[in-house]
Amino acid sequence: MHFLTVFWKVLFACVPPTDYLNGWACFIISIIIIGMLTAVIGDLASHFGCTIGLKDSVTAVVFVALGTSVPGELSNGW
Repeated sequence: MHFLTVFWKVLFACVPPTDYLNGWACFIISIIIIGMLTAVIGDLASHFGCTIGLKDSVTAVVFVALGTSVPGELSNGW
């Protein structure tokens, strides 16, 4: 499992601690990483929708929205 997650561990290790610049460095780097991940996920969802023949709006509602909501519900025990 460590082999599968090492990329994410290294990526998020690049976020500086909140002690630097009164937390602004942590905030700005975190926003940049979140923006890049959002762009990648959106692009992957668009390609997946194109592959199976769905419009972008349907792909966004069905896969991206459910993909961000369902894991939280599963961790709460439904």
